[in-house]
Order: sequence, then structure tokens, then C-alpha cells
Amino acid sequence: MTVLQDKQKLKSSRSLPFHTRRDAWVEVNLGALESNAQTIRQFVPPAVQIMAVLKADAYGHGAVMVVPTLEASGISMIGVASVDEALQLRQAGVTLPILVLGVTPDWAMHDAVENSIAITIFSDLHLESLKRLYDVTGIAAQVHIKVDTGMHRIGINWEQSAAWITRCQTLPFIHVEGVFSHLAHTADKAFTQTQFDRWSQVIGGLTQKPSLLHLSSSAGVWHYPTETMNMVRAGIALFGYEGDQLKPVMGLKARIVHLQALPPGEGVSYGQTFINQSDTPIKIATLPLGYADGIPRGLSNRIEGLCQGQSVKQVGTISMDQLMVDVTGLPDAQIGDVVTLLGGNITLEDWSQILQTIPYELMCALRVRLPKVAVR
Repeated sequence: MTVLQDKQKLKSSRSLPFHTRRDAWVEVNLGALESNAQTIRQFVPPAVQIMAVLKADAYGHGAVMVVPTLEASGISMIGVASVDEALQLRQAGVTLPILVLGVTPDWAMHDAVENSIAITIFSDLHLESLKRLYDVTGIAAQVHIKVDTGMHRIGINWEQSAAWITRCQTLPFIHVEGVFSHLAHTADKAFTQTQFDRWSQVIGGLTQKPSLLHLSSSAGVWHYPTETMNMVRAGIALFGYEGDQLKPVMGLKARIVHLQALPPGEGVSYGQTFINQSDTPIKIATLPLGYADGIPRGLSNRIEGLCQGQSVKQVGTISMDQLMVDVTGLPDAQIGDVVTLLGGNITLEDWSQILQTIPYELMCALRVRLPKVAVR
């Protein structure tokens, strides 16, 4: 077997070791992703399209990696946060329609227009920039108009929007492909209904409706009707959170790189936040990942992993590049054994409850340094 064939075999193998050049990695379960897309599809009427929101490198899962699975699952459009994120997908050969959901600076609009990337607009300043761009390129920009129905983040005020949208539809230098808004507090049914009422008034005030109308994101898909829209935006739900019958897509694993016997009375890591209180040595394993990889220090001494099918407790302060686990209960533990920190019955929901935050924040943090390995 040649070196190239050996590398190809290693790259395609689903068994360890993965060719990551690190002993820690994020696993992206494409089978779970496909299942989640199908589950969402069952909740959404057939005539309503689904946009996959892949902000922050698909919430840390690897946007380029997941697009083929999503496209095969019937996703018709991609939403991103910035032109840079959109260009990464275009440069990887992604041809699906892409919308930049955030604000695009005027100096970045040229790249969007030249690469068939739709942008979000909601002010006359945006129109002025796009008019200047059209005078140079002769290309009418694809745009979606953001309406503020109560989030009060970005967008044109809902009371002014129908008239402004109608004016935009007459301008030759843009093509108004869509109109959208965003739900601010889906757990509050009364306020959400207020937003729906405002949205309905906006859409009802349009003589000519754009081809794409979208209001609900992941949290809204399960509990609110779609009569006034023909697209929904699925982000976190695709990756296993904010909905029922969903499967977490992200796993986190590392190999043991060092083992030691910790004597009684000795501590582990910075600040000695864990001390061996027993009368006998305990067995400590070191894993090569830490808070620079997205595991918050606030989880120190508060989470568990799985090794050889058994639970192992993380001990000591999580440092930038390393953390430790107590494997005393695993007499056969050895260097190279895999410890699962996310996966099986351990989810980001568990971590977020400890830290009183949301899985989104933790998920995005794991995207920085760790290699990603696709599995099914």
C-alpha cells in the first residue's frame, strides 16, 4: 500500500485514530444532522421552505462540512452572519442561495453582489450604497428587508416598513427577494402574538409580496403557525437543541496523554482546587484540551466524561490547553484511551445549566481550535 493510499484509508475510516494531528477533536454526527432536518421538515408544511442558519461556522460544527448533508435533506437556502462567512461557502463550491442576516458594511457589498450573496437592508443609507454600487457594476443586488417587530436590534420599524418596502420594490438597482423579522421571546406567548400581529399587518400592507417571507427561527418552528410566511429559519434546532425529538450533532473527545498517581494530600492544576482527600493515591489522566478550545474554566470540578463506558469526574482547574480527569475506577486506563466529554448522555444542555447560559454560547466557543471529524 502506498503512502497516499494509506492516508486515504485513514481519512475515510470511521474508527480511531482520526488523522487530526491533535489528540482532541469535535465529532460532527451527520446522521443526527440529517435526522434533525427530517424532524423539522415534518413540523413545517410542505410549501414552506427551510433556511439553514449556519452562523459562526455552523455553530462550531463546520459550515462547509455540513452543507452537503443539509442540501440533500431539502434545505433550500443558507443564512450566515457576515459576508466573510458567505464567501467561505462560495469558495468551497456551495451554490445554494445565501443570505447575510446581519448588517453588511458598504465596503463589503461589492463582494456580496459579485458572488450572488443576498444581503439584509433596512435603511436609506443602505439604498444609497447599493445605488452607487449599481452605477459601477450594473448588477442589481439581491436583498431581504429586515422589519423590526419587537426585537429592537436591527431593522426598519414595523409601522413604517410597508411603505418603505413598496418603495424599494420600484428601485432598479435592487431586487427585493424577501422580507423577514425575528421573534424576541418565544416563551412569552402574549408578546410573540404581538409580533405576529405586527408582522401580519406589514405583510397585509404590501400590494406585491416578495417571493420569500420568513419570521420564525428554531424556537418558533414548533409552537407557532406559518400561514403568514413561506420560509422558516432553522439554526440551533438542526444541531439538536431548541426542540423535541432532536439529536445533538456535536461530540467532544480527547485521548489520554498522561497518567499519574496523585498522592494523598496533593492537589491538581492551578490553585489546587482539587485535593486528594483519600488515604491512598488516586489515578489522574491528562487530556490535551482546555478553555482555549472552548471549555469554560467555570466548569472546573463540575463536569464528567466517559471512558471505557464508565463515568469519570473532571478534577482541578481547567487550564488553557489541558484538563484532568480522575480515572481511579479504571485500573486498565492507559495513554491513548478516548474520553468523551460531549456525547452519549452528556450534552451541552448539561454544561449550560451549570453555567446558567445557553447551549448556543458553548457550542460556538468550541469552534476555535479543535479539528472536526465527520461521523455517522
